[in-house]
Amino acid sequence: MPTRDEAWALLCEYTRSDSLRKHARAVEAVMRAYAGDLGEDAELWGLTGLLHDFDYEAYPDPAQHAAVGGKILRERGYPEALVHAIEAHNEANGLGLARTAALDKVLFACDE
Repeated sequence: MPTRDEAWALLCEYTRSDSLRKHARAVEAVMRAYAGDLGEDAELWGLTGLLHDFDYEAYPDPAQHAAVGGKILRERGYPEALVHAIEAHNEANGLGLARTAALDKVLFACDE
């Protein structure tokens, strides 16, 4: 799995807005906290929160957001659980992915 520093570099590559970067860090922090409470992998959950909107500025169209990002994340070697949760958090991208894992559900809730 890529490191936190690599994930941050990816976020910064695609996200220039300070407000979106702050949002990403906030979701990361909450996801790490929930992972601890639920006995889950805090690194996986944190990176999922950090990267969930990394492609939003480049692909703001709801039909592309998270779908394009998922392809980029797969190419860069991110775990499938992380990619699925990120793709599933945007219902408008047309992928039709169910949020079945705890990671999927918590990301969706925390993003709001």
